[in-house]
Amino acid sequence: MKRRTGLISLLIVCMLAVTACGSASPAANPSSAPAAASESPLPSSDATMDELQPEPGAELVYWDKKDAFSEYAVQEFEKKYNVKVTLEEVMFWETVGRLITDGPAGTGADVFVAGADQLGPNVNSGLFLPNDYFAEETTNISVKSALDAVTVDGILYGYPRNIESFMMYVNKDIVKDAKLDTWDDLKAFAKKYNDIPNNKYGLFYETNNLLYNYSFMAGYGAYIFGNNGTDKNDIGLNNEGAVKGMEFYRSLKEILPVASSDLTEDVKVSLFEQGKVGIILDGIWNLGRYKSLPFEVGIIQMPKMPGGVDPKPYASVPAYFVSSYSKYPNASKLFAHFMTTKEMQLKNYEMRGVLPAYAGIENDEKLESDDIIQVFAKHVANAEMLPVIPEVQYFFQNITPVLEQIWNGADIRSTLDKAVADMKANIAAAQ
Repeated sequence: MKRRTGLISLLIVCMLAVTACGSASPAANPSSAPAAASESPLPSSDATMDELQPEPGAELVYWDKKDAFSEYAVQEFEKKYNVKVTLEEVMFWETVGRLITDGPAGTGADVFVAGADQLGPNVNSGLFLPNDYFAEETTNISVKSALDAVTVDGILYGYPRNIESFMMYVNKDIVKDAKLDTWDDLKAFAKKYNDIPNNKYGLFYETNNLLYNYSFMAGYGAYIFGNNGTDKNDIGLNNEGAVKGMEFYRSLKEILPVASSDLTEDVKVSLFEQGKVGIILDGIWNLGRYKSLPFEVGIIQMPKMPGGVDPKPYASVPAYFVSSYSKYPNASKLFAHFMTTKEMQLKNYEMRGVLPAYAGIENDEKLESDDIIQVFAKHVANAEMLPVIPEVQYFFQNITPVLEQIWNGADIRSTLDKAVADMKANIAAAQ
């Protein structure tokens, strides 16, 4: 599965999860009831963090990408706490779906990585133990928006790992010193460089992917849910800002005159790696891949749209979570906390190139000379986190088809009105 579609795929998983919970949730299966949050002691006001001790004989199963960083982290934790950890490769967009079935069966992970946008739709399933013991420390060390992304109804569940969003990558051999302060500048560059018959483009990206295109709507004032993403009855996806954002979105067709169905990630990556595209939009997760290309790759912030308005992207937060089915909740909490210490988040940056969710870490000497991370940090500072309420699934379900319709010429106002009406109907039907 491509990371490009990760966020959307996560929501699909969540939808399946909500359906599945009717038979697989702990509440519906008392014989497989998960560990209660109260099994680990809450810290008293004078408690110290090292008071939490792993259960005797604790052994943990940990689901994450199996790479050098994960293996290094497991080894360091085992040395520090003398707790064996078995690393199993389950990608973060698959973990919640797996846990729904493997948790009750006793074969699930104790600690797993998941996108924060999986939390809201599944929190009522009882899969997640709250981050209670380390709540204060996690709050003190984490970027606030990342904390908000792993908090539901005032309860902190996750241990934020890093922040993910997309970036605007440029082939410096093609772009050279082109002025790219505004989208008008970018359009001028693209018109000059485009050679469509020979598959050469100034700009190339997936126009049917909300990850990128919601930025234009939100920049002009659209929003998914009101009250900081918590009010499912207040949908701002057909307001004046949304219409204006979609008008701008469609204006990009003048420099990318291609059917949406042909603007795929595979084509984008292939053309960029062949040196045929000046600028692409892609996730930070492909940064390492692009660093090894035979030409110099840089990143820039999204240019300003007409009116001097900045696009407003959304971002996601992969985080560590402790399974409610864990037999060793104390050891699991210690492991999740250990993975989010500054030392481990810096190591994660060094080995994976990701932007940690540790507050202010971009000012650390190890990151301050990294131009790409510095640009990305500014990018996510303007980003909004996906709402964590379950109804966010209907945003992807109803708005994604709108993109292709509008790209192909549909009336913007009526198309958005219908999509929002359908979204409200879905929400009402689910209540």
